[in-house]
Amino acid sequence: MLTQPFMRFKLRDILLGADWYFLGMIAIYTIILAVFHTQIPNAGMFFMQNVFLSITIISIATLGKYKAGNIFVNIHRYYHLPIIYVIFMQVFVYISIVNPHDYDITLASWDRAIFGGNPTEFLQNISTPVLTEFLQIAYVLFYFHAFAQSIELNIRGLYEEAESVTRKIVFGFLLSYVMYFFMPAIGPRFSVHEYGSIFSDLPGLWVTDALRTIIDTGDGFRDKTMDAALQLHRNCMPSGHTMMTLMNMILAFRYRSKLRWVFFVMGLSLMFATVYLRYHYVVDVLAGIILAFVALGLESSIYSILTSKKFVKKMSND
Repeated sequence: MLTQPFMRFKLRDILLGADWYFLGMIAIYTIILAVFHTQIPNAGMFFMQNVFLSITIISIATLGKYKAGNIFVNIHRYYHLPIIYVIFMQVFVYISIVNPHDYDITLASWDRAIFGGNPTEFLQNISTPVLTEFLQIAYVLFYFHAFAQSIELNIRGLYEEAESVTRKIVFGFLLSYVMYFFMPAIGPRFSVHEYGSIFSDLPGLWVTDALRTIIDTGDGFRDKTMDAALQLHRNCMPSGHTMMTLMNMILAFRYRSKLRWVFFVMGLSLMFATVYLRYHYVVDVLAGIILAFVALGLESSIYSILTSKKFVKKMSND
């Protein structure tokens, strides 16, 4: 049964940092929709999707705060993964409209200027099916690292630490989506190499091909008979895999996660895999490393503002 305070709740009382970040990103999307609505197919549908997402986030937070029962509290703790994916998929509707230029030629030239050639070609010389299989698995496990840490900390009763991890990781994801607008790119497996060559150049053992298909589908490359450049999402620069994995590793050691050494080994493997498997240029990885530290520092500053007395007072007056 809902308690009386539910009838007069204020957002400042129920929303956690991650909730605010989600709503902020949805607001950015909605502004883009308003400005470019004549160029965006189904703009009305995306607007309604954003309204639905906002209502869903506020409802989850409200039920987690005022409804009796652990199920609602746990939904609020763990709902972020599906919301992240929905927001991730929507950003690609806007990138090609806001910035229609691809920067693969520039990024590849930067790699060659630093290394004297294409790093992906150098790494092919050390490839083995066993290594490829392991790195492809490591690359896919990216989607679970941070949320596994949040679950582990919650199970141990470290609720503030778990909320901090979730909040910072959500912020990092959303920051990486914003950064995609600046240098859209599809990656070296399509620009430096012929995509079909990866199956002979980097063969795996049992699950590599299936996992590649999953990644390709998530990146928008669904119809192999069509030009990949017409389908692919522009999510190469910066390397979100590197950025989020490094953030999770730092937080794991900061909060003494029992999985910290697992995150460390698999995280380093994953970051190496981004170039070995031809998903990213090295400069993408370097940008992801820098942005990991930027995101951690920036999020702390923004969260301090959100929880400051001045901000809380303003929200109360509103």
